[in-house]
Amino acid sequence: MRKLPSLSMLRLFEETCRTLSFSKSADALFMTQSAASRQMRQLETFLGKDLFVRSHSGLLLTPEAIQLLPVVRQSLDLLEEGVRNVQQHNPRQHLRLQVAPTFATRWLAPRLVTLRQQHRQLQIMLISEARQKYSDFDCAIRFGSQEEAHAAGTTGEWLCHETLVLVGSPLLMLDGLWPEISLMPQLHVLNGDSRLDNWSRWYQACGAAPPLEDNGLAFSTQDQVINACVTGAGYAVLDRAMVRNELNSGVLGLVSPHLLSSANGYWLEVPGGKQTLPRVTVFRDWLLAEMQRFTAAMPAASLTL
Repeated sequence: MRKLPSLSMLRLFEETCRTLSFSKSADALFMTQSAASRQMRQLETFLGKDLFVRSHSGLLLTPEAIQLLPVVRQSLDLLEEGVRNVQQHNPRQHLRLQVAPTFATRWLAPRLVTLRQQHRQLQIMLISEARQKYSDFDCAIRFGSQEEAHAAGTTGEWLCHETLVLVGSPLLMLDGLWPEISLMPQLHVLNGDSRLDNWSRWYQACGAAPPLEDNGLAFSTQDQVINACVTGAGYAVLDRAMVRNELNSGVLGLVSPHLLSSANGYWLEVPGGKQTLPRVTVFRDWLLAEMQRFTAAMPAASLTL
């Protein structure tokens, strides 16, 4: 026999974590506040741990609650989905994806229509990376190095490396020629509080020395850098896949013919316990096939670092 707390305790715990209020969680679950407080004390007794710091200003989650919350959420999600599948003859599958912002808008979203055409029961939700700590997603497409992907363990599956290109707006050209790189502002993508090393990698791969004076601009997303670059704000070293439309339409041009294979790229991450869900296997198989077709159609990098 399983030694588990009751389902009502777990539902109350999840709701209280969301509202940080026993009275609000009690109202949501149609019980009295005293009953909610009593059940939560029973759950804490069962675990032998405090889950909330109680004060006059409200509730705060303890480290034990933060550790338990994603497990409870995932378990309740799976249970809810199983009940719904039994109830419905043709159940809709809700696939929740966390995706790096620029990759989501410029690569993934335009292709999702083909996935929906093949699997009309699939409902797709792109959710904010800010909710990552709650593990309330089915799949995530992360950006970073292969070392970071390997650190994710068996849940991480490498998809592709970036191919970096040096681009600028044709508005900057003088008599059909690009201005010298050293004369133009460098547009950088931020990774947290620091810049991605796209520019330093570019100079190293090309055997050129970076300018002594840093006249660059830094932006929080690659999308913002692309938009700034289109207006003529400077040159940028960007992933070729993310600026494909701009290059094809001519609003951006290749300042250099070199293609640099970056150490960074994208990988697929699936939380433990979700790898065998039908909606996850459908998405994974589709994504890998789409990625294979895409990379096969693109020219190989001419420089590697």
